[in-house]
Amino acid sequence: MSETMSIVIPVYNRAKELPRTVASILAQHYRPIHLILVDNGSTDNSLDVCRRLQQKYSKGLFTIDVLQESKKGASAARNTGLRHVNTRHVMFFDSDDTLHPDAVMLYMEAFSIHPEIDIVGCTINFCNEHNKVWQAKAVFSSDPVQHLLHSTLSTQRFAARTEVVRAVGGWEEGYNGWVDWNLGVRLLLHTSKIHWIKRPPLATQYLHENTITAQKDHKGLEQFHLALLATRRDIAASQHPQRRRYDRFVLYRQVLLAAHIVKLSRRQHDPELYQYGQQLYRDALHDEATTSMLRIFFTTCFRFTLWGGRGTGMAAQYIIH
Repeated sequence: MSETMSIVIPVYNRAKELPRTVASILAQHYRPIHLILVDNGSTDNSLDVCRRLQQKYSKGLFTIDVLQESKKGASAARNTGLRHVNTRHVMFFDSDDTLHPDAVMLYMEAFSIHPEIDIVGCTINFCNEHNKVWQAKAVFSSDPVQHLLHSTLSTQRFAARTEVVRAVGGWEEGYNGWVDWNLGVRLLLHTSKIHWIKRPPLATQYLHENTITAQKDHKGLEQFHLALLATRRDIAASQHPQRRRYDRFVLYRQVLLAAHIVKLSRRQHDPELYQYGQQLYRDALHDEATTSMLRIFFTTCFRFTLWGGRGTGMAAQYIIH
């Protein structure tokens, strides 16, 4: 019998979207699958939907467990699901996205053919509210720098050995933004044993306003800053020989975040948000890890981004040492 793949999905007020997501998992060409739905204190009827899906579809080689986590935040729900996993391999997914029918089969084939690997990664599609679909930027590399720049291990883009996810501490619960980016950093500091499935895209991520990454107020944007601070601490604690270089890439992302906050503050005519963005920028310029050359580069990136420019990541790879 084939090995079981566990899939953990946090659920918060996704009563309408969840059946589509579960249907895409039911349509997988691979069995057995253990689906773990973790309701995170939904105020709609999401929990009832979870239980109905469990009652209808949990049988044979497709089992569904429904858990509850009262601590707010998808990370807390994912960690609750992770503690419930009893298989060698695990995936995390979101309750409003869909899987390609071959996704789990291709992941498990990769683990079988390459037993030494810890992670299997892929690329995905994006779909906006107007049903326009395009492929996400694909950078197939185990270099933490590529993930720091491009989020190569976002939630929908990988499966992993369960013990590796546990070894790095699971999901960070102290904030709600860029948590998958932070987990990806910790995974890549821990292991470089990755196999990439370069085609086809194995999931579709649906972009809409009701997501954590769409938050555009001070409180929401502050979550991304908390992720930057936590990631810097994680890099420093890793004792990785290139930790100083990686730390500077986090500062580079802070500069870009600061520029986007300042742009947003101007559109919203929000002086408090403007001051917040300016402070993040100044903090990056005056950080002890920032050299004179980096201050010039960061200033250029900040101004270029304010003017609407994009694509400074390639320059960052040449300049940041």
